[in-house]
Amino acid sequence: MPCGYLPDGAREALANACVIEGAKAGLKVEGYTPPSEVIEAVERIVAAAKIHVGGIEYVIDDRDGQIYYYDVNALSNFVADAPRVIGFNPFVNLADFLEAEVAHANR
Repeated sequence: MPCGYLPDGAREALANACVIEGAKAGLKVEGYTPPSEVIEAVERIVAAAKIHVGGIEYVIDDRDGQIYYYDVNALSNFVADAPRVIGFNPFVNLADFLEAEVAHANR
């Protein structure tokens, strides 16, 4: 389910802001797994930028299917009610990651 439509006809991928606003508006909000080509591109982007935790939003132009990546965040906002929407609590994973980074830095 696309989050919304941009003025030029491109559809915005389900994003955190949409999840929060959608839930407030009484819309059904669910997790979304992007196509593998999007996941692979995002993995290349975060590797090049040396980002370990974050989020990247994208749009797909309805006219030609072109994918555009924008809003690269080194620390993304988490979705509201994450355990229900994505099936786990991302704060636990973030805390585990940060503890591991501190432990590695203290060696």
